[in-house]
Amino acid sequence: MRYRDPRSLRKEPMSGRFRRRISVLPTLFTLGNLLCGFSAIWYASLPVAGSTGNTDDFAIAGYLIFGAMIFDMLDGSMARLARTTSDFGAELDSLADVVSFGIVPALLSLKIIAHLLAPPNQSGELANPLAQNVDGRFFWMIAAIYVACTALRLARFNAHNAHGVNSHLVFRGLPSPGAAGVVGATVIFFEALRPNASHFLPFHVPELVQSGVATAFPYLMPVILLALAGLMVSRIEYPHIINQYLRGRRPFSYVVRTVLLVLLFFWQPQLTAILGIYWYAFYPAVKALINRILSRGKPAEISPPPTSNGPS
Repeated sequence: MRYRDPRSLRKEPMSGRFRRRISVLPTLFTLGNLLCGFSAIWYASLPVAGSTGNTDDFAIAGYLIFGAMIFDMLDGSMARLARTTSDFGAELDSLADVVSFGIVPALLSLKIIAHLLAPPNQSGELANPLAQNVDGRFFWMIAAIYVACTALRLARFNAHNAHGVNSHLVFRGLPSPGAAGVVGATVIFFEALRPNASHFLPFHVPELVQSGVATAFPYLMPVILLALAGLMVSRIEYPHIINQYLRGRRPFSYVVRTVLLVLLFFWQPQLTAILGIYWYAFYPAVKALINRILSRGKPAEISPPPTSNGPS
């Protein structure tokens, strides 16, 4: 009978226990993503007194979307760090993403559109599937398309998902957190333009700009939602921010640009967030469109006819 070293007998259970504790962290981060989405639904659903009432709850819901994005970035990193990636974690992550990055942006957009366009005390009757006017049903249909495309995007990702960092360098289609970030940043930026905005670092712009943005916002938001829905189910390649840009060794100039971007964010967080997230979401689509147009303009290459070496 072989006897093990007593020191190894003490170390192995501790190692297994430590690994089990570490594997719980990705699940907790995923649940944090889900709870941020649930909290955002609650804030977005709070009633607003009149068309000029306090709408800070919309901005809070937008900030919670970014909170869910942070949890979503950390859960995958923690799972790979602990070497505990699994199908269970991927499925749980997708369920949380449907709520935080599908239902929340659509509901938040509907609520703020209804608040801006509906008569006082009738915002809940404007945007719903049984609305009395065509505009209300149209707004609800756009939001429903966004939710459906989010679910389709996540299902496609799970069907082709492979564990490991090398399998997550490029995404096919706009990731759902990026689409939700566009909605969250847009709502936060719009709320920051309001006079006497009470949340973090409000802007001070002329009243003419504020009224113009308030007038255009409820009509631009459905267009943005529809564009995001199409990008999520597209085949356009999007980079993985952490795996492509934050891992491995980088030149010193890259570090300097990153530090300047962080400082710019702390100086004007709303402006930096909306410019950065819009660049990430729409630049690959514009680039792909330009490349397709240029490729159509090029004449097709005509290959020479094959030469025959045999007798004529």
